[in-house]
Amino acid sequence: MNDKAKTKGQLLEEVLTLRSDLSDLKRRESERQQTEETAQQTRSLLISTLESTTDGVLVVNNKGRAVIFNKKFLSLWRIPESLAAKQDDAMLLDYVLGQLKNPESFMEQVKHLYSQPEADSFDVLEFEDGRVFERFSQPQRLGNDIAGRVWSFRDVTDRRRAEEAQHRNREAAERLAEEMAVIAEIGRLIGSTLDIDEVYERFAVETRKLIPFDRLAINLCSLQESVLRVAYVSGFGISDRKQGDSPPLAGTFSEEIIRTQTSLLFQPASTDEIDKIVARFPPLSATFQAGMLSLVGIPLVYRNKAIGVLHFRSKKPNAYTDRDLHLAERIGAQIAGAIANARLFTDLKRTENSLRESEGRFRALVEQAAVGVAEIEMSTSRFLTVNCRLCEMVGRTEEELLATTFQAITHPEDLHLHEENMALLLAGKIRHYSLEKRYIKKDGAIIWVNISVSPLWKPGEKPGRNMIVVEDITERKRVQEESERRSKQLAALHETSVELIAELDLNTLLHFITRRALGLIGGTNCHCYLYRLESDLMERVASAGPELTPHKMVRQRSEGFVGHIWATGAPLLVNDYHSWPGRKREYDSLPSRALVGAPIRWGEELLGIIDTMAYLPHQYTQTDLDVLGMFAAQAALAIRNARLYRKIEQVSATDELTDLFNRRGFFQLGEREFERALRFGRPLAALMLDIDHFKRVNDTYGHPIGDLVLRALADCLRQSTRGIDVAGRYGGEEFTLLLPETDHPVAIQIAERLRQSIADLSIPIRRGKGNPAPVDIRINVSIGVAFMQQDIPNLSVLIDHADQALYGAKNSGRNCVVIWEE
Repeated sequence: MNDKAKTKGQLLEEVLTLRSDLSDLKRRESERQQTEETAQQTRSLLISTLESTTDGVLVVNNKGRAVIFNKKFLSLWRIPESLAAKQDDAMLLDYVLGQLKNPESFMEQVKHLYSQPEADSFDVLEFEDGRVFERFSQPQRLGNDIAGRVWSFRDVTDRRRAEEAQHRNREAAERLAEEMAVIAEIGRLIGSTLDIDEVYERFAVETRKLIPFDRLAINLCSLQESVLRVAYVSGFGISDRKQGDSPPLAGTFSEEIIRTQTSLLFQPASTDEIDKIVARFPPLSATFQAGMLSLVGIPLVYRNKAIGVLHFRSKKPNAYTDRDLHLAERIGAQIAGAIANARLFTDLKRTENSLRESEGRFRALVEQAAVGVAEIEMSTSRFLTVNCRLCEMVGRTEEELLATTFQAITHPEDLHLHEENMALLLAGKIRHYSLEKRYIKKDGAIIWVNISVSPLWKPGEKPGRNMIVVEDITERKRVQEESERRSKQLAALHETSVELIAELDLNTLLHFITRRALGLIGGTNCHCYLYRLESDLMERVASAGPELTPHKMVRQRSEGFVGHIWATGAPLLVNDYHSWPGRKREYDSLPSRALVGAPIRWGEELLGIIDTMAYLPHQYTQTDLDVLGMFAAQAALAIRNARLYRKIEQVSATDELTDLFNRRGFFQLGEREFERALRFGRPLAALMLDIDHFKRVNDTYGHPIGDLVLRALADCLRQSTRGIDVAGRYGGEEFTLLLPETDHPVAIQIAERLRQSIADLSIPIRRGKGNPAPVDIRINVSIGVAFMQQDIPNLSVLIDHADQALYGAKNSGRNCVVIWEE
């Protein structure tokens, strides 16, 4: 009996132990399922986060194997889906490295980072096809452990190209401004002296700043004697072409240039080409033997007559460009005038020395001179003799000039210019002087002249008469003033370009463009038009200055001034709109005006048109048109940047799956509404929505169907909300809704109506090939509601209250609305 009782006790004890073990096993199985659900939710959230970013992201473990990457990574690196599906890390790495310019450097960076697991890293990757990526890398941490690295890649190709275009435009503007300054300095220096040797030296020094050379030579021709005179040489010497030599003119490079009055450029690329040039111009043989490989010849023309040739020589192949040729021609025109003036001055001085012996010869020379010449009595300042050229300059007859003084025809503001020089002349400290001043013609017109004054008396004698040589420099002054104006415009253009690129708000930028263009070019008003593809029209988007036609906001192709620029794609200058054949007759009643306009282009794409207008007698110049064209190029770059920035801002604030605001975009706009409600004491409500049992949808039908459900919910949100409401995807299956100007009862009604609308949704799906029949999915949501209160400091706290209310709805059985309470 005791044995039976003992056995029964042992069996009971074993049964109890088995029951306890079974209970532990059930508990562990439940914990394992909960852990798997949490891991699945974490992975879904990670995948959603990766797919919502605009960067390409790759996560790699400590062994260098790819763990996860988003679609943007495949898109940026142009990785075929078939390759990605193979999950072959070696093939994937080879494909990536094959696109880079310097794969070895990239791999060195990778090895370095894996030797320092905690380091962050940034680099710029350049591709064989011209793309440019910014590469970021940082350690992936799980708790306190480093599990691998996160690599993110951003395509900055457009930004890099925009920066390079801005740099090129800035360099071009600076180079052009420098050229203008040097050309103006050349004109000033060679016009400040009549000493021909000093003219040559100053000219060579300044010219080298613009055009490099190993040899510069000025050859003057004597057609009567059929010889060249090597008047000046700077740099490398060549036999039979030394300064002071007079080689024959016939058969020379210079003879061809003088005969045709056309510039020549030779830059032979082979000995055969050199032989052909030497066969044509034998004297050039010595030039090529001296190692010169690039030759430029510029005709020196004065009053439509060739007086010589300006030569540039370089030992470098292809040393000169078309721009250099154009600059040399402009410089050549300046030195030609200076040589002619210096020659004349030398001739006049030579004649002056023999004046007492041959008064008649002197008079004849004076009369034939191409410049104005006169004798002035110092005691009375009256003209004693004048030549025809001086009479022509000032628009008076000889009798009228002989009856007046030089002060009478001098501009009042310039009368003081002679005083200091005359004092030095009387003191014997200078032998002659030159200055620039203005004469007033008989009809009131003003001309600029360069006047050289020389005494016809010796030091110690009683001052009697002065001889003056007068050159009309009105055109030169106009060109100089135009150059100075252009230099100022280019300097302002450079400053403006920096400001344009810095402005990224498109509307602000467009108004900034019109104000700056008007400041650069001058005038009454300025318009900026943008091309609208959907309507095929040019729309006026910004203006500066008073409007002539405020109601006319669009232009058609070939319609009026703007339409002409659109149709031709070229800048346009019209200095009298009333006489322009392309004018619109409906504007004939308006005052006549001058207009200048240019297309705003980005590559081959026409972005818009910019134009400025000024009332007559204001006139625009070719310089204004050129500057506006350069400004339009800067404006195109700035508009392109602003549009890209707006697009990037939109993309970065939008959830890619639902097209609602993402969390970043929701908070950007929501903070404004919160601040407004807080400042003005207006009502504001926040809703947090979560799909009940959404995991079952993903587990049952798969993530693509889950994405379809999320999009359907987003569409329902859009249809159920007002234009002022702010809706966003907070993350995963959670959504947020901000209701401005909405009090408690209305907000609760909206929340309940929204819950019911979602419950009424029927989402048809097809499960796959094995289940061809469609299935309708229905979902429910739990909603938490919170309201604005004075003690809530920011939007994050308001959303947190709504989130707490959402958890209350979940705990209350789901598919309901719960209001947050303290």
